[in-house]
Amino acid sequence: FIEFTNRVIQQGSQTTLEIQKAISDTIDSDIGVLTEIFPCLCKIIGKATATPIKVASSAAQNRLKFIFQLFVRVIATPSQPIILFLDDLQWVDNLSLELIRTLVADTEINN
Repeated sequence: FIEFTNRVIQQGSQTTLEIQKAISDTIDSDIGVLTEIFPCLCKIIGKATATPIKVASSAAQNRLKFIFQLFVRVIATPSQPIILFLDDLQWVDNLSLELIRTLVADTEINN
């Protein structure tokens, strides 16, 4: 998501603020889950004010899938589509595969 972050910033402060607000409004206090995995997002949304609450492994995986799904719903629009390039899928781990399945099956992603 480094390229996405840089593209948003290059579009100017107005666009950055709009995306920051949309992400913050949607994900709210769980933003730290995303910034732990994608630190580059801090350039857009700022540093998380709270660290994510530690939960059991399966709950953490479900939380990550849900928050990532919300995040993609916010940033993927018809005018700004998201393209995920999937390479070397023979090495994919189960969580990543579940994440891909979740995104593909999500009917609320608008692109």
